[in-house]
Amino acid sequence: MTWVWLGVLCYAIGSLPTAYLFTRYILGQDIWQIGDFNSGAANVFRNVGAKTGVAVGAIDIIKGALVIVLAMVLVDDTRMEMMAGAAALAGHNLPVHLRFRGGRGAAIAVGILIASVPIIGLPIGALCLVLLYLTHRAIYPLVVFLVVIPVLTWSIGYPVALAIYVVAIPIAVGLSHLFTVRIRNPGTAKNIGESLELTQK
Repeated sequence: MTWVWLGVLCYAIGSLPTAYLFTRYILGQDIWQIGDFNSGAANVFRNVGAKTGVAVGAIDIIKGALVIVLAMVLVDDTRMEMMAGAAALAGHNLPVHLRFRGGRGAAIAVGILIASVPIIGLPIGALCLVLLYLTHRAIYPLVVFLVVIPVLTWSIGYPVALAIYVVAIPIAVGLSHLFTVRIRNPGTAKNIGESLELTQK
Protein backbone atom coordinates (compact mmCIF):
# COMPACT_ATOMS: atom_id res chain seq x y z
CA MET A 1 0.00 0.00 0.00
CA THR A 2 2.95 2.34 0.55
CA TRP A 3 3.58 2.39 -3.19
CA VAL A 4 -0.03 3.40 -3.81
CA TRP A 5 -0.41 6.31 -1.39
CA LEU A 6 3.07 7.67 -2.12
CA GLY A 7 2.45 7.44 -5.85
CA VAL A 8 -0.90 9.23 -5.56
CA LEU A 9 0.63 11.94 -3.36
CA CYS A 10 3.52 12.56 -5.75
CA TYR A 11 1.22 12.53 -8.77
CA ALA A 12 -0.93 15.17 -7.05
CA ILE A 13 2.11 17.34 -6.30
CA GLY A 14 3.36 17.00 -9.86
CA SER A 15 -0.05 17.86 -11.28
CA LEU A 16 -0.11 21.32 -9.68
CA PRO A 17 -0.51 23.34 -12.93
CA THR A 18 1.94 26.15 -12.24
CA ALA A 19 2.00 27.66 -15.74
CA TYR A 20 -1.78 27.45 -16.08
CA LEU A 21 -2.41 29.09 -12.69
CA PHE A 22 0.16 31.85 -13.22
CA THR A 23 -1.12 32.87 -16.63
CA ARG A 24 -4.85 32.58 -15.92
CA TYR A 25 -5.23 33.91 -12.38
CA ILE A 26 -2.28 36.28 -12.06
CA LEU A 27 -1.87 37.57 -15.61
CA GLY A 28 -5.39 36.98 -16.94
CA GLN A 29 -4.20 35.02 -19.99
CA ASP A 30 -4.93 31.53 -21.29
CA ILE A 31 -1.71 29.52 -21.70
CA TRP A 32 -3.55 27.13 -24.06
CA GLN A 33 -3.99 29.98 -26.52
CA ILE A 34 -0.40 31.25 -26.39
CA GLY A 35 2.69 30.19 -28.34
CA ASP A 36 2.78 26.43 -28.70
CA PHE A 37 -0.38 26.02 -26.57
CA ASN A 38 1.56 24.06 -23.95
CA SER A 39 1.06 24.69 -20.23
CA GLY A 40 4.75 24.56 -19.37
CA ALA A 41 7.44 26.91 -18.13
CA ALA A 42 9.18 27.10 -21.52
CA ASN A 43 6.05 28.39 -23.23
CA VAL A 44 5.58 30.97 -20.48
CA PHE A 45 9.24 32.02 -20.73
CA ARG A 46 9.07 32.51 -24.51
CA ASN A 47 5.64 34.04 -24.90
CA VAL A 48 4.59 35.65 -21.60
CA GLY A 49 7.85 36.94 -20.17
CA ALA A 50 11.24 35.84 -18.92
CA LYS A 51 10.59 36.71 -15.27
CA THR A 52 7.28 34.89 -15.20
CA GLY A 53 8.79 31.94 -17.02
CA VAL A 54 11.65 31.71 -14.53
CA ALA A 55 9.17 31.85 -11.63
CA VAL A 56 7.06 29.08 -13.13
CA GLY A 57 10.14 27.00 -13.90
CA ALA A 58 11.51 27.47 -10.38
CA ILE A 59 8.27 26.22 -8.82
CA ASP A 60 8.21 23.23 -11.17
CA ILE A 61 11.82 22.42 -10.26
CA ILE A 62 10.88 22.61 -6.57
CA LYS A 63 7.96 20.24 -7.21
CA GLY A 64 10.34 17.68 -8.69
CA ALA A 65 12.85 17.95 -5.87
CA LEU A 66 10.11 17.92 -3.22
CA VAL A 67 8.71 14.53 -4.16
CA ILE A 68 12.16 12.91 -4.01
CA VAL A 69 12.87 14.48 -0.61
CA LEU A 70 9.44 13.35 0.65
CA ALA A 71 10.16 9.79 -0.46
CA MET A 72 13.56 9.91 1.25
CA VAL A 73 12.01 11.12 4.50
CA LEU A 74 8.93 8.89 4.50
CA VAL A 75 10.31 5.58 3.23
CA ASP A 76 14.07 5.98 2.53
CA ASP A 77 14.11 3.49 -0.32
CA THR A 78 15.76 4.21 -3.66
CA ARG A 79 13.10 2.34 -5.63
CA MET A 80 10.36 4.33 -3.92
CA GLU A 81 12.22 7.55 -4.64
CA MET A 82 12.41 6.67 -8.33
CA MET A 83 8.71 5.81 -8.35
CA ALA A 84 7.94 9.13 -6.65
CA GLY A 85 9.79 11.05 -9.36
CA ALA A 86 8.09 9.11 -12.15
CA ALA A 87 4.65 9.71 -10.58
CA ALA A 88 5.32 13.45 -10.26
CA LEU A 89 6.47 13.65 -13.88
CA ALA A 90 3.32 11.83 -14.97
CA GLY A 91 1.20 14.21 -12.92
CA HIS A 92 2.89 17.24 -14.46
CA ASN A 93 2.58 16.01 -18.04
CA LEU A 94 -0.84 14.36 -17.69
CA PRO A 95 -2.88 16.14 -14.97
CA VAL A 96 -6.27 14.47 -14.76
CA HIS A 97 -8.03 17.66 -13.61
CA LEU A 98 -6.89 19.47 -16.79
CA ARG A 99 -7.96 16.61 -19.07
CA PHE A 100 -4.34 15.43 -19.30
CA ARG A 101 -3.17 18.68 -20.91
CA GLY A 102 0.00 19.38 -18.96
CA GLY A 103 3.52 20.53 -19.69
CA ARG A 104 6.38 18.59 -21.23
CA GLY A 105 8.11 17.99 -17.91
CA ALA A 106 11.52 19.59 -18.52
CA ALA A 107 11.57 21.78 -15.40
CA ILE A 108 10.13 19.19 -13.04
CA ALA A 109 12.63 16.67 -14.46
CA VAL A 110 15.45 19.04 -13.48
CA GLY A 111 14.19 19.03 -9.89
CA ILE A 112 13.84 15.24 -9.88
CA LEU A 113 17.40 14.77 -11.14
CA ILE A 114 18.92 17.35 -8.77
CA ALA A 115 17.36 15.63 -5.77
CA SER A 116 18.15 12.12 -7.05
CA VAL A 117 21.86 12.79 -7.71
CA PRO A 118 22.60 16.03 -5.80
CA ILE A 119 26.38 15.68 -5.92
CA ILE A 120 26.15 16.05 -9.69
CA GLY A 121 22.87 17.90 -10.01
CA LEU A 122 23.58 20.91 -7.81
CA PRO A 123 26.83 22.12 -9.47
CA ILE A 124 25.55 21.40 -13.00
CA GLY A 125 22.32 23.18 -12.11
CA ALA A 126 24.28 26.22 -10.93
CA LEU A 127 26.25 26.28 -14.19
CA CYS A 128 23.01 26.07 -16.16
CA LEU A 129 21.63 29.07 -14.26
CA VAL A 130 24.67 31.04 -15.41
CA LEU A 131 24.06 29.84 -18.97
CA LEU A 132 20.42 30.97 -18.74
CA TYR A 133 21.53 34.40 -17.52
CA LEU A 134 24.06 34.75 -20.34
CA THR A 135 21.87 33.50 -23.20
CA HIS A 136 18.36 34.48 -22.05
CA ARG A 137 17.24 31.25 -23.72
CA ALA A 138 15.77 28.47 -21.58
CA ILE A 139 16.39 25.72 -24.14
CA TYR A 140 20.19 25.77 -23.90
CA PRO A 141 20.57 25.20 -20.13
CA LEU A 142 17.75 22.63 -20.18
CA VAL A 143 19.40 20.58 -22.91
CA VAL A 144 22.81 20.82 -21.24
CA PHE A 145 21.40 19.72 -17.90
CA LEU A 146 19.28 16.86 -19.23
CA VAL A 147 22.20 15.50 -21.27
CA VAL A 148 25.15 16.06 -18.93
CA ILE A 149 23.52 14.63 -15.78
CA PRO A 150 22.86 11.15 -17.27
CA VAL A 151 26.34 11.02 -18.82
CA LEU A 152 28.04 11.90 -15.52
CA THR A 153 25.83 9.51 -13.55
CA TRP A 154 26.98 6.59 -15.69
CA SER A 155 30.64 7.66 -15.72
CA ILE A 156 30.90 8.19 -11.94
CA GLY A 157 29.52 4.75 -11.18
CA TYR A 158 26.14 5.18 -9.50
CA PRO A 159 24.03 2.01 -9.06
CA VAL A 160 22.81 0.71 -12.41
CA ALA A 161 19.12 1.08 -11.53
CA LEU A 162 19.58 4.74 -10.58
CA ALA A 163 21.72 5.40 -13.66
CA ILE A 164 19.03 3.91 -15.92
CA TYR A 165 16.41 6.02 -14.15
CA VAL A 166 18.43 9.21 -14.65
CA VAL A 167 18.62 8.40 -18.37
CA ALA A 168 14.92 7.48 -18.58
CA ILE A 169 13.66 10.78 -17.14
CA PRO A 170 15.12 12.98 -19.93
CA ILE A 171 13.98 10.42 -22.52
CA ALA A 172 10.44 10.73 -21.11
CA VAL A 173 10.69 14.51 -21.45
CA GLY A 174 11.80 14.16 -25.07
CA LEU A 175 8.95 11.78 -25.87
CA SER A 176 6.51 14.17 -24.22
CA HIS A 177 7.83 16.96 -26.43
CA LEU A 178 7.40 14.85 -29.57
CA PHE A 179 3.88 13.86 -28.52
CA THR A 180 2.97 17.50 -27.96
CA VAL A 181 4.25 18.91 -31.26
CA ARG A 182 3.38 15.91 -33.46
CA ILE A 183 0.08 14.64 -32.03
CA ARG A 184 -1.54 16.90 -29.43
CA ASN A 185 -0.70 20.25 -31.04
CA PRO A 186 0.61 19.55 -34.57
CA GLY A 187 2.12 22.54 -36.29
CA THR A 188 3.23 24.26 -33.09
CA ALA A 189 6.89 24.02 -34.08
CA LYS A 190 6.23 27.02 -36.32
CA ASN A 191 4.83 28.92 -33.33
CA ILE A 192 7.90 28.05 -31.29
CA GLY A 193 10.18 29.33 -34.02
CA GLU A 194 8.25 32.57 -34.32
CA SER A 195 8.31 33.18 -30.58
CA LEU A 196 12.05 32.53 -30.44
CA GLU A 197 12.60 35.10 -33.16
CA LEU A 198 10.60 37.64 -31.16
CA THR A 199 12.63 37.06 -28.01
CA GLN A 200 15.83 37.72 -29.93
CA LYS A 201 14.66 41.10 -31.26
